[in-house]
Amino acid sequence: MKRTQKRRILGVVGVFLGLAIVGRHLATRSQGPTSLGTSGTSRAGISAKSAAAPDPATLRPEITDERQTALLRAARSLLGGQDGGLPSGNNDKTGEEVVFVSLSRTDTTALVARGQGPTLDEAVAAAVTSLASRASPSEVRQGLIKIDVLAWQGPIERFDARGKSTIDRSLDGVLLPDTDLELLPEEILSRRLVDSSGDLQSGRLRRYLQEGGRPRRKLSGNPSKSGSPFRRLRFVSFMEGINGRSQRLFRGNPLHPPITPESLLAASRAGGEYLLRHHKANGDFDYSYEPKKDTYNDDYNLLRHAGSCYALSELSRVTGDVRYVESARRGIEALLTRSRAPLPKDGTDTFLSIVSPGEEAKLGGAALGVLAILGYQEASGDRRFEETAQDLARFLVFQQEADGHFRSKYFYGAPDPEPFESIYYPGEAILALIRLHSLDNAPRWLEAAQKGADWLIDVRDADKAVSDLPHDHWLLMGLNELQARTGDERYAAHGRKIAQAIVQAQRTTSPQRDWIGTFYDPPRSTPTATRAEALVAMTRLATRAGADPRPYVAALERMASFQLRTQLRRESSLYLPDPHRSDGGFRRSLTDWEVRIDYVQHNLSALIGLRSILLAQRSHPS
Repeated sequence: MKRTQKRRILGVVGVFLGLAIVGRHLATRSQGPTSLGTSGTSRAGISAKSAAAPDPATLRPEITDERQTALLRAARSLLGGQDGGLPSGNNDKTGEEVVFVSLSRTDTTALVARGQGPTLDEAVAAAVTSLASRASPSEVRQGLIKIDVLAWQGPIERFDARGKSTIDRSLDGVLLPDTDLELLPEEILSRRLVDSSGDLQSGRLRRYLQEGGRPRRKLSGNPSKSGSPFRRLRFVSFMEGINGRSQRLFRGNPLHPPITPESLLAASRAGGEYLLRHHKANGDFDYSYEPKKDTYNDDYNLLRHAGSCYALSELSRVTGDVRYVESARRGIEALLTRSRAPLPKDGTDTFLSIVSPGEEAKLGGAALGVLAILGYQEASGDRRFEETAQDLARFLVFQQEADGHFRSKYFYGAPDPEPFESIYYPGEAILALIRLHSLDNAPRWLEAAQKGADWLIDVRDADKAVSDLPHDHWLLMGLNELQARTGDERYAAHGRKIAQAIVQAQRTTSPQRDWIGTFYDPPRSTPTATRAEALVAMTRLATRAGADPRPYVAALERMASFQLRTQLRRESSLYLPDPHRSDGGFRRSLTDWEVRIDYVQHNLSALIGLRSILLAQRSHPS
């Protein structure tokens, strides 16, 4: 930091230090013990003798949103070389407040600095002063600031003989007294520094410390395997958001992200940018990315490839950005290189199928191919693939039996030893057929869609209790469009049952406050997103019928909050090896950070759908 900058800071010490001392005196009187030292009593007044760690979201209630925003803005000013309104920090080791200030960077891990002082303001100033000495001007301009306030530390514990511990790697930070090193929960989770059994991975920790995000520090030995002491830590965490205002974080994610048409569009665009960034020259996508490792998996799935093209076209329609639809076109062209005509024995009705590895053609592959093509055609006006869509639709009809049941696979090689029946392929086929019929009015597509829906209603789902119905989002999307096309109330009635099953199964309360709106244990992003796609269709069906859509919209907003918490944005990807590469991707879950193209696809479609509903409500408030 420049000498003149330091003089400017020292010049306001008298005023701000006085205010800080008064604030400290009042806080101490109102809260009792505040030591964060070896006594083991936290700022929250929780005894270190208790093994139970507090919920981070309940700690330090006096650090209000306004206080957080003020600290972030002052830190921003000070980091930029201006008078930040903070007293000079001196990292007083006898101080009661410990904070970490992180500065995000685009293509490498965040810079992290520790500050300590008798007041929160002084601790933040100390951390920012340290951070400023290591951040370049461009990093200061482009990065976002995150502040973590140490609010609780547990008693001294020890790793057991096998290196195991009680560390919750998604919520606990860790203090290693022998190394004088504190780690934030997000660092631990982002860099896999602790495994699921609580074993500290010393090799990964060394590599992380060598990257330069933190001041250089040497780690000696293997703390966990040597039975070293540690303390669990909990933090109050917040980060710069819109207009520099604070957004409170829980598990490194916004706990209450705004659910507005604008925020949903921003998240959808970020997801689209992820797909563009991971779209290769040959038209395929990077199917699966591991952000924590910065590596790719070799698997591939053509159905999810087609689904990604479908979502990109949807995004292009709502944004007008031709890059997305051009990416969809390239993806469709790559998909169609895997298409094939029927075997000679089945050539009486010419069709095209999409052939996956193993010499098998899946019903869903052709159905999603049709949906991708129709979505592309609607977004671009380009009809070059229309006849191909009809060829693929003929495969769907070929796979349908006389009673309406769809066979899931067609084999060019040896058939599966055990029959395979997909839950979702028939719904995909129904939706593809009804949308193609809406385009060309060919009666055979509507007839096949109706027969398929009738079989699912009257056979597969017959006599099932609502709670036992499959949460078949593709079918509900198809039923919505079938009912609109035919006026048949049976399709609306079954759609309502599926929607009821979804709403009843949704988690509306949980000890884990960031699990609200979800399904399964632990909850995952894609099952939440697919059910949201279903409820988007149900909301449209209910609105068209004059029914009350509000319960579905409320459920959708709960889902969207969780979906946005699983999206990797700058606030959640700070400590990754390459934050930009993961930006906009949707993780499998809050703790499993694999990003797959279908996770992105379904979340994009669901958020775009909810956005359209909220926009309609804004235009026509009830």
